[in-house]
Amino acid sequence: MADVMNFKCPCCGAALNFSGKTGEMTCEYCGASFTMEQAKEAQEAEKVDAASSDMTWTTTEQLMIKDESGQIKGYKCPSCAAEMVADENTAATECPYCGNQAIIPQAFDGIYKPEVVIPFSVDKSEAKGKLEEFTKGKKLLPKSFTEGNRIEDITGLYVPFWLYSCHASGEVSYDGVKSKKWSDANYEYEKKDHYSIMRSGDMDFSRIPVNAASQMDDATMDSLEPFDYGKAVPFDAAYFSGYLANRYDVEEKDAQPKANGRVTQTFKEKIKDTVKGYTEVSEKSDAIQLSNAKAEYAMLPVWMMTTKYNDEKFTFGINGQTGKLVGSLPIDKGLSKKYFIISTLISFVILQVLLVLLGLVTAVIEVVALIIALIIGFIYLSYLKGQMNTIAVQTGAANYFVDGSFKPGSTEDRFMFTKTEKREKPKKEGDS
Repeated sequence: MADVMNFKCPCCGAALNFSGKTGEMTCEYCGASFTMEQAKEAQEAEKVDAASSDMTWTTTEQLMIKDESGQIKGYKCPSCAAEMVADENTAATECPYCGNQAIIPQAFDGIYKPEVVIPFSVDKSEAKGKLEEFTKGKKLLPKSFTEGNRIEDITGLYVPFWLYSCHASGEVSYDGVKSKKWSDANYEYEKKDHYSIMRSGDMDFSRIPVNAASQMDDATMDSLEPFDYGKAVPFDAAYFSGYLANRYDVEEKDAQPKANGRVTQTFKEKIKDTVKGYTEVSEKSDAIQLSNAKAEYAMLPVWMMTTKYNDEKFTFGINGQTGKLVGSLPIDKGLSKKYFIISTLISFVILQVLLVLLGLVTAVIEVVALIIALIIGFIYLSYLKGQMNTIAVQTGAANYFVDGSFKPGSTEDRFMFTKTEKREKPKKEGDS
């Protein structure tokens, strides 16, 4: 049975954490740094010392806490014996009492062993600073939200993802219209030539990510994209030192529909770009096939922060590699009304000044000016509200389209029929 691993500083015995900035194992107490190889050698040396003294390491099985049905519900901390809440998917955890971090290698056995890992590059202090920066300049944010430190928890964790790569080929058919307009003294005419259109092509996609942890919000994980896979490294449990990690609980076959949907949307967007010269184009059907399809199991770095305001929980995610932050903020209804009224009044005053300078002050134009001012106020308020939520589900795979891989295939533009519409011109005042 595998041991519960926790790397200790050879100098002071405190826990070692992996630093993505330096690529080394660092001690937050004495400041010492060690390469991953040195930390592993020190760990092995401690095992040897323990064995020579007739001491034994506590195994994962001994530390497991199970319920009556045999399901894992936690682990005992190897340092202080306190209970750490966890389940069978927990791969790395932290003791809430002594702060000891423990890696459970058993969680990575067999099919649960990740193929690649992207180490953290953003540290905890940077992650906290990202939230402070995110709240700056948000005019609709309640002032009380930023008073004091409202961050209840900030956690670095490796989230399991499936990465999908494939070659996509197929065809898409459309209904197209070429229109021409003209008029005479009494009528307006529009001639519409209707066509049946077909386009085909081939393209490649590389490492489209799909969240493989059911407890993580898909939209939040989508919004953290993209990750730089060029900095991915082969799996090594030592990268998890100092962070939490759960292995996947969404099976690869269950994640496929999300990847297929993203491939389909981007494939159709690329194909539609080849349809030129039509006034109107509407999709009719598609037939897309995948080949050379494969899925990789990866662990990607994410900082999660939870904040409570008025008994409502707000969650923020930070890409642990790039520092990109996504989340939603509370909106003060009073401030919304305030900025809507202010922007509307300012717009109306500016329009009034322009109307006076142009000599166009009439009752009808005044009403039109007020309507325009209200529209401007609404647009400005919508803009301010848009700043408060940066979480959005990703439905396409444009970021994972392989540049230069698109190869247009056969084309067909078949004329179907012509339809001409005739509309009588509106009569002007004074016309008989």
